[in-house]
Amino acid sequence: MDEIHTRLEGFGYLLNLLSETRDGEPWKQASLDCGTRLNDFRNELLKNAELYQLYGHLANSKIASLFEPARQRVLEKNLRQFCENQSCFAGTGQNRVKLRIENAEQLFWEQLQSADKAWTLPIVDERQLSGLPAAFKQRMAHQADKVGQTGWLLTLDDESHRIVTLYADHRALRQQIHEAYCTRASDQGPQAGQFDNGMVLKQLLDDRHEYANLMGYSDFARMTVASEQAQTPEEVMTFLSAQLQSQQSTFNRDAEQLKAFAREQGLSEPEPWDYPYFAEKLRHQAAGTSQQVLSAWFPLEAVFPKLLAIATDLFAVDFIERKDVPTWDPDVRLFEVSEEGTCIGYIYFDPYVADGRDGYAQTTTIRDRQVTVEGQLRRPIAVLHGWLPRGTAANPTLLDHLQLRILFHELGHCLHQVLSQADYRDISSINRLSRDSAEFAGCLFERWCFSKECLVRVSTHHQTGAPLPDEMADQLIALVTTQASWETANNLRNALFDFELHRTHGDGRSIEQVFKQVSEQISHLPVIANSRLANGLDYLVTGYEARMYAYPWCTALAERVFQRFKRDGVFNATTGKALRQHVLGPGDSGSLHEPIEAFLQATDHRGESA
Repeated sequence: MDEIHTRLEGFGYLLNLLSETRDGEPWKQASLDCGTRLNDFRNELLKNAELYQLYGHLANSKIASLFEPARQRVLEKNLRQFCENQSCFAGTGQNRVKLRIENAEQLFWEQLQSADKAWTLPIVDERQLSGLPAAFKQRMAHQADKVGQTGWLLTLDDESHRIVTLYADHRALRQQIHEAYCTRASDQGPQAGQFDNGMVLKQLLDDRHEYANLMGYSDFARMTVASEQAQTPEEVMTFLSAQLQSQQSTFNRDAEQLKAFAREQGLSEPEPWDYPYFAEKLRHQAAGTSQQVLSAWFPLEAVFPKLLAIATDLFAVDFIERKDVPTWDPDVRLFEVSEEGTCIGYIYFDPYVADGRDGYAQTTTIRDRQVTVEGQLRRPIAVLHGWLPRGTAANPTLLDHLQLRILFHELGHCLHQVLSQADYRDISSINRLSRDSAEFAGCLFERWCFSKECLVRVSTHHQTGAPLPDEMADQLIALVTTQASWETANNLRNALFDFELHRTHGDGRSIEQVFKQVSEQISHLPVIANSRLANGLDYLVTGYEARMYAYPWCTALAERVFQRFKRDGVFNATTGKALRQHVLGPGDSGSLHEPIEAFLQATDHRGESA
């Protein structure tokens, strides 16, 4: 069975990868057909009573009692999958509800993408672009040129909304994109009634609740959390409440500071589209420089190999670029990961977003680590998908601090995949980790971006080749730690809203009422009156439903772990070896908390206890 799953999953991984890079109706239909057959076969296996019985016999046998812990963990995970689907045997409506859920998730995603693509704003007066980064203006000019327009064309996506609301001096422009973004795919805003996800989301929540009931749970959140590190909804809510309480004084301080600054600029009452802009101005004032100036030291092409060099120092592995292997796009690069001259895995780096596609960073896999029954090693393969526009020799792709963090985050996922030492596919893959442990490696590697030593090391001025001067590294840290509470508040709001939606479904509140009450609870993030942010919250349909808390959860764990690196040295090889041994290597062999505690209690290179 493991060999069958290995073949099918490898095919599925590749199918998903190519589906992201191929266009045209024939390809779409063929890939849809293959994907449907693959899912149908997996579902049939999970409903196979005879197979379930055989796994049960094995689990209760004397042979299984002698299995090593990793193999027992694999058997346990297989049995849990069957148990979670055992209601299928009784002929209930579970499959029907599950299919409705899958269709609704797909429809939600497609309508959100359609809504993004349908909104554009042509601009002919360059004065309206005051404050925007030069590279972003070039991208807007390119977008206008593609559709045969003069001037510039503003489109709607996460990155465009972020850049405009941060930097655009033209207040009306900030307002236009913010209102369009907050009402995407809804019955409000400039596209009211088009691609409306309101009823889709309501039906999706109904179906998820019904599915959870069929599985024997009172609500979808309780069902979902049962297989996570946090095993009860109460534990999640306690954690989020504690996070909110610990941040409240920072929220209040930053809000008061921003409003006072806005008044100094002649604005008595800032609107939601003003907050990111004035927060960035305050950062500039505190640091004495700006993101746009500092990004000159972080060209993507120079940063990435230096990031790999850090991984080499920490984990004693080498990255060898393989230019002899064909890829699916000329920009894609393949790196062989080797240890003491032996290949242990591969990482593909696909940095740029293709024209006409929505870009977002993500890590996917093509193969999981596995030692076959013949003793042959199947080496893991990870893919780092970028989200950045392609630069040129004259105008390279320059990273601001958030983009740098995202790059570190995704490489963290890739390293987690290829550094696994688990011999079994079911526990070696990052795809099989619970959400509140899967995000740990990414969140941890982001911590390096707040280290002065690391920022200087990965920097190279795109014109002079010089590293970032120490005093400018201090300025960058001052910049990114000033008015930083808005991102924290946004992550907490999303986590609370998502969890509350799925935990209390059926209590009589509408989606908008839940969102409003959560927003009031945080009170740090102003929203427009007709906001429909839930209709455009893609995490609700991309595997994070009732799990968005994973980001603040893993960030809290990552901050604890990084304290040891700060003490031992952020590039300390002994500490990196301990991290790999205790946390990254075992894969999904058990609770994440236990290996983290083992890592924190391990001795450093001086023999001192952590």
